[in-house]
Amino acid sequence: MKRLIMKSLVVLVLIAGIGNYLVYLNTGQMPLLAMRDQLAGKSLGDFLPSVSADKLATEARSAAGKVVDQFSTAEPSTEVKVYKWTDGEGRVHFSDKPLVQEAQQIAVDTRNAISAPETASQSTPKAAAGAPSAAEPSPLEKARAAAEAMNNRTVQQEQDY
Repeated sequence: MKRLIMKSLVVLVLIAGIGNYLVYLNTGQMPLLAMRDQLAGKSLGDFLPSVSADKLATEARSAAGKVVDQFSTAEPSTEVKVYKWTDGEGRVHFSDKPLVQEAQQIAVDTRNAISAPETASQSTPKAAAGAPSAAEPSPLEKARAAAEAMNNRTVQQEQDY
């Protein structure tokens, strides 16, 4: 019985803490601190008439609705233009510029893309902030490196199983 009571208290404290944090994220105010300030020097009997179940329910629905609206908005699409063509030997090529007449433009959605692992040349700071470095890989080279890393991961996973 004691364990059930302790578990219930822990759950209530977690709910109050998480709820307080969600309201803080939404409004920038800490409701538990505001409640503590309101209760300073008052007894519980003085506080109860100002609280009604309807008011609490309305405020909770409003706060929950704002949080849901904030986090349910779709992530903006970031599309990259890529051109695809097949050469005379049947190999498929991709480029950020149409290098042949029959290249087809395709749109690549990068929202859930896997990034290439960061190399030593990418992690070094640039000589001038904002000035592109000659050693910095192009977006196409980054995409090729990411594809190669993904293929290597797939091969490694297949070997593991």
